Amino acid sequence: MSVEDSGSSARRGWGCTPTGEAPAPGPAEGSPGCIPSIFTRGWRRNALYGILVLLMLLVFLNIALTLWIVGALKLSMNGVGPIRIVKGGIHVDGQAWVVDNLVASTITSQVAQPITVHSHRNFTVQVADPDHIGHSKLFIKRDHLEFSGRALHVRDARGSPVFSAAPEEVRVYSDSLAVDGPGGVTVKSTVQVPAVRAPPAFDLTLESLTRRLDLRAPENIFLESRAGNIDITSHGNIKLDSVVGAIKLNAQNIVIGNLKEAVRTEKPNKGAKSKNVYQLCACASGKLFLAPPDVPCVSYDADDNTELCR
Repeated sequence: MSVEDSGSSARRGWGCTPTGEAPAPGPAEGSPGCIPSIFTRGWRRNALYGILVLLMLLVFLNIALTLWIVGALKLSMNGVGPIRIVKGGIHVDGQAWVVDNLVASTITSQVAQPITVHSHRNFTVQVADPDHIGHSKLFIKRDHLEFSGRALHVRDARGSPVFSAAPEEVRVYSDSLAVDGPGGVTVKSTVQVPAVRAPPAFDLTLESLTRRLDLRAPENIFLESRAGNIDITSHGNIKLDSVVGAIKLNAQNIVIGNLKEAVRTEKPNKGAKSKNVYQLCACASGKLFLAPPDVPCVSYDADDNTELCR
């Protein structure tokens, strides 16, 4: 085989054809023959096609994520899941969890349904001005309830006042204030009431353990027991003082017990009354004592002959 034959056989293999066959008419010299034509039109067009394919993938991925978020959050035209947007506010079905602060003008429950507020530590209701300066606060803690503000007013369903508390005074707007318990009511200062009475079948006790007990009124003080007794017991003196008027005892029987008896200075007359009848004598200081009915009032004790009016 000659050199020319071997060279022509080698050139036949360059056109991606078997070396034993004659090459078909191919493209012009300098361009590859077996590469698709789409890759032979320039790198700029190839890059544009790649960017378009990537954008299509991103669009489909965004649509899939959007549909997943809508399904997970249950988004609709009226709200998000159990939260529906209504006229004048929002409507929540079920439970709502508040992570931080909840700011609202009105919170109401559904018709014929209760509303429950649950907190793991405490529940605070605060009313403040636009400058975030708190005026009134209500703290509901685990074991007690606290309120801070200028005044506290409690009203019934008709809007009538029931209870009010302020730094100056505390008022109860009711026909009666009932306190149940063995300890009763303990007052460290003053109580102003129109009437103090015990419930049926119970006793009324006004007691001061370590200090005195004062009953004061601008006009009258009435002590009334319609079906029992009134007992006034004192370790010291009991003083009834009237500045202008008089002290009147109006009863069928007036009994003053444990009075001292004066000594008998004269022998009783034969027509004198029994020893069980005495005359009531008074000293200049107002002290009372008993004396025999048939002798003058002499202020000497019958037991030890001591002066009774001293």
